[in-house]
Amino acid sequence: MKLSVLQTLLEPATSLAVFSKKQRPQHATCTNNRRDNGRGLLHQDKCGRAPVLALGLLFCITVYLYFTTTTWTDTTQMIVTIPADDADLPGPKDQIATKCTNNQAHASHARADELPLTSNRIIPIVPQTNASTTATTTTVGNAAVFPAINNNHIPNGTLTNVSPTVVLENGCNPATTDHHSTVAGAPLLTNTTTSEPHDPSAPVPKGFIVWGPSCQIMDLSPLAKDVMRLFSKERFVSCSPKQPLTTIEQNFDNDTVLVRFHHDRMDAFVPHYMRVGECIAFNESFLLPPSIRNGVLIRCKAGVSESSKSKKAIYTNVHALIRPQPNVRERIDKFNGRTEKRPLSVLMIGIDSISRLNLIRAMPHTAQLLYDMGWFELKGYNKIDDNTYPNLMAILTGYNNSLAYSVCNPKKVGQLEECPFMWKYFADNGYATAYAEDEASINTFNYHKYGFVTQPTDHYFRPVALAAEKNLSKKMKNSLTFCLGYQNYADYIYQYALDFASQYRNDPYFGLFWTNTFSHNDISDPSSMDLRMKYYIERLEERGILNNSMVVFFSDHGLRFGPVRMLLTGWLEERLPFNFIWLPDWFREEHPEIVQALKINRNRLTNPYDLHATLKHVLELSGRIDNLPGPLSCPNCQSIFVEAPWNRSCEETAIESHWCTCANFQPIDKRSPMVQRAIAFVIDYVNRDLEDHRNSTTSNYACATLSLGSITLAKMAHEPKGTLPYKDYLLIFEGKPGGGKFESTVRYYQERDAFEITGSISRLNEYASQSECMHIDYLRKYCYCQRTKLF
Repeated sequence: MKLSVLQTLLEPATSLAVFSKKQRPQHATCTNNRRDNGRGLLHQDKCGRAPVLALGLLFCITVYLYFTTTTWTDTTQMIVTIPADDADLPGPKDQIATKCTNNQAHASHARADELPLTSNRIIPIVPQTNASTTATTTTVGNAAVFPAINNNHIPNGTLTNVSPTVVLENGCNPATTDHHSTVAGAPLLTNTTTSEPHDPSAPVPKGFIVWGPSCQIMDLSPLAKDVMRLFSKERFVSCSPKQPLTTIEQNFDNDTVLVRFHHDRMDAFVPHYMRVGECIAFNESFLLPPSIRNGVLIRCKAGVSESSKSKKAIYTNVHALIRPQPNVRERIDKFNGRTEKRPLSVLMIGIDSISRLNLIRAMPHTAQLLYDMGWFELKGYNKIDDNTYPNLMAILTGYNNSLAYSVCNPKKVGQLEECPFMWKYFADNGYATAYAEDEASINTFNYHKYGFVTQPTDHYFRPVALAAEKNLSKKMKNSLTFCLGYQNYADYIYQYALDFASQYRNDPYFGLFWTNTFSHNDISDPSSMDLRMKYYIERLEERGILNNSMVVFFSDHGLRFGPVRMLLTGWLEERLPFNFIWLPDWFREEHPEIVQALKINRNRLTNPYDLHATLKHVLELSGRIDNLPGPLSCPNCQSIFVEAPWNRSCEETAIESHWCTCANFQPIDKRSPMVQRAIAFVIDYVNRDLEDHRNSTTSNYACATLSLGSITLAKMAHEPKGTLPYKDYLLIFEGKPGGGKFESTVRYYQERDAFEITGSISRLNEYASQSECMHIDYLRKYCYCQRTKLF
C-alpha cells in the first residue's frame, strides 16, 4: 500500500529511535559504514546520510512554502470597457459623436439602445520585441493609441517596450485627444478646451468626469505609469488545501438547516496512526434545532484509541446562519397589504479603501461585469471626511463627524444607540435588517469605540465574527486577517449577505455588509479577490436578488496612505471612492424619471449625504412613510433619484475644501514666503492641539513637539468660480521626529491676513506604534510618543 507522506516521515523516525536505544555506543561519533561501489569494501563516511536527508527535507519544505505563499505578478491587465454616456444625455459620448466619429447613427441622434458602444478601453501594452505581435495587441478598431503619460504619439503597429496605455475607442485623431503631462512626478491632465462651463446640456469634455461652473473633476488613467510602478496583480490563494469537514445546507422555504458531515474528507484531517474519536454531539449529518439561529461552532476531536483520555482537536469551524425570527416575521406581516406599492429592498455591499480608478485597475473582472450588466455609476462621488466612520455615518445618519459625536458619542457606553441609523427607519416600516463586517478589531463602530450595547439589527454578524476569530486559524496579509479557517474572511460576509437576501427574498429588507480585510492597507491586495467578487455579484443575479433589490456597491474612500498617496492620482483617488447602483427592471419601468436622473448624475458631484437622502427616498416610494427629514449636516443635499444641480459646489454640499476634488491645483514655489507661513501655521496648529491634550497620553509618555523636516509639495487652487475672498493651498511636508508625511489644505484670507485649516490634516504614511501612547483617535496621526521618565 502506498504510504502517506506523514507515514513516510513518522515510521522511519520510530525505527531509528528504537535502533538508537540498542546501539548507544555508536552515538559518540558521526560515522557510518557503507560499501564502496559494490566491491564489498567497507569505509567510514564521517557525515552519513542523516544530514543529507535533513537538507533534502528542508529544501522540499522551502520549495513548498515558496509556491504556497508567494504572490505572483501577472504582467497582463484585463481590458475594461467603460460605457460612454447615453446619446440623449450630457457626457463624453455627445462630444465624441459630434467631433470624433463618422458614425451616421450618432449624427442622426438615434435612440440610446440603437447606438453602437463607444468607450474608453483601458489596456496594457506588455513589452514585446516582435513588432507584428505588438500590432495585434494594440489595434482595436480605429483606436488611437498614446502613452498614458508621455506626450509623444506612437503609431499603431510600432509600439514596443511601452508601459500600460489608454486606448480611446472613439476614432479620434491622436492630435485632438488629451495627453498627460508630468508635474512633480505625477500625471496631470491638461484641459484642451479654453471654454468655461456655461450650458448644463453641454457635453462633459474629455479629460473630466464632472464639468460644471463650480466643480470640474479630472479623469485620470487608472493605468498611468507612475501608479502602475506601485501596483502588482496578485493571484488568489486558497486558504486551506483541505475541504472543510462540515458545510451548511439551508432551506429557506421550510427554515431547516442541515449540518453536512463529510466522512469522505476525514482522511485529510486524521493521520493514519490516529483513531477517530467522538465528534461533539454528532457523528453524522443532522438538522440544527430551530433554537440555533445566529451561528454554530463545530469542533471534532480524535485520540490514538477509543479509550484515550487526551484527545486532540482535529477540526474546528464556524458557520453563520440567517434564520427568520418570530418578532421580525410579525413586524413584516404587520405592514403587508397596507399599500399597493411594491417596496424596494436595499442591499449595501461596501469594500473599504477602494477608489473608482483602483476598482478598474485591481478588479477589472468585477468592474467589467458591472458595466456589462448596466449598473448605474456615480463617477463624481466625493467623500466628505477622512476615514470610514464619518463617511458611513453620513450615509447611515445624515450626520457629520462632530454632530455624530455630540448626539451619539461612540466613546460613551450605550450612546451609539441614540443615533438615528437608517436601519431603524427601515425596521420601523416593516423591513428586515442586517449588518455584517469583518475584522472585529477594526469594525467601524468598535475601533477605539465602545460599539453597540444592544444588537443594532435583526441579524448581526459580530458575535459570529468574535467566535470565529477566537477559535479558528488565521492567515494574515498586510496586518489583516485575510484567511479565517478554511475560507477568506470576506467570504463570510458575502455569503451572509446572500443568505440574508435569500431568506427575505419575498419580503422587504435593508442590509449593510462591509469588508476591510483585502483592501484596507495596500493598493494591490484587492486584485486577489477580483474573481471572488465577480462570483458573488453573479450569485446575486442567479438567486433572483437583483429582481427585487436596489444594490449599492460602494466604498468609503480610496487608499489613504502609502507611496501612491504621494502622486496626483493618489490625492484624487483617496477622495473619489467607487459607487455603483443596481435597480431592478420593474422599478426602472415604473420610474423612468429616476433612470434619467441617475444617467445624468453619473457626471455630477455627489456625496454620502446624497446617498442618505436616497435611502429615505426609497422608503417614501414604498408608500409606508412620507416627508422624512433630509441629512441634517447637509441641507442642500438631495436624493440621487433626482437630477443633481449642474452648478453644484463642494461648499454647498458640505464637502470641506481639503476633501474636495473640484478645484484645479497648480504647483507653486515651495520656498515662497506664503508657503513657509502656511506650513508654519499647520505645525503650530498641530502642536497646540497636542499640548491641549497632553493629559491624554499614557503615563510617563508625551507627544514630541512637531517641527518641519522638508517640504514635498506646494500647490495653489484655481477655483472654477473665479475670484474668491480666499486662496486654498495644498501642502505636503515631512515632520520630525518620526518622519511623518502630512497633507493639509490651508485657506488664506487676504483681507484679514489669516489662515484656516480646512477639513483635517491627513497622514500619508503609516504611524503604527509611533503613537501608541495617545488615547485620542485623530491625534494619533500627529503624535510621536517619547518617554518622559525612565522609571
